[in-house]
Formats: sequence, structure tokens, C-alpha cells
Amino acid sequence: MRPAFTHGRSAWHAGAVCGSNVPDARITDEPSLVSCPDCPDAAEIELVPDDAVTGDPHIMQTLRETRDGHSRKIDVVVVDATTAAAILTVYEAATPRAQAKIAGLPLTLMASLAWGILRDEAEGEDR
Repeated sequence: MRPAFTHGRSAWHAGAVCGSNVPDARITDEPSLVSCPDCPDAAEIELVPDDAVTGDPHIMQTLRETRDGHSRKIDVVVVDATTAAAILTVYEAATPRAQAKIAGLPLTLMASLAWGILRDEAEGEDR
């Protein structure tokens, strides 16, 4: 299997040229050569080094910087300020033992957990 760079919409957009699951797609191993009309910045984002990875002891500090408006990339994902704020809201309300568990999760699970808890809180207020 040959490595390829894909974008989030390649499965749904017939005009994608960098996805491996699209008919007549042009695939490349080199991120600087990606020529997809849906994600012209994908190659540049791929080349940006991660500011933190799963298990990094400074991941929460990186999320605080993101919440405060600084662009950060964690576990190959560019994190927005709203998601960082949601994760930190749940993290700061947790017990120290739970905080250690949350900090050890991959970013995608941290975000899912935070949004799930905040959604349940919001639904509880509506009742």
C-alpha cells in the first residue's frame, strides 16, 4: 500500500485529487506536492511540527495557549480555541485523579469527552 495524503471531504467530493478512495485521484507521498482544490493548505499544515503529543506533560499548558488565541497543533490536529476551552473547562472541574486520566488521553478523545460532558450539562439545564 502506498502512503497518501487525504483531506476530510475526499470521500464525499468527486473532484478531489489527493484522496486514494476517489476515482481518477492523483496521489502523492510528498506533502508539498498535494494539489487538492478542497484543501490548498493541507500540505503546509502537515509540515508544521506538533506543539504537543499524547502523554506530553505540558499538553494542558499548550491547550491554555490555544484557548488564549495562539494557534497550536496537537497530535497532528490543529486545535481551535473553542475546543481547547471546552477541554480545559472539564479538566479544571475534575478531581486531580481524573485530571491525570484526562491529560493522558489522545486529543480526539479529550475533545469528545469534554463536548459530551458539556452537552449533558446543557441538556440538564434545559429540563
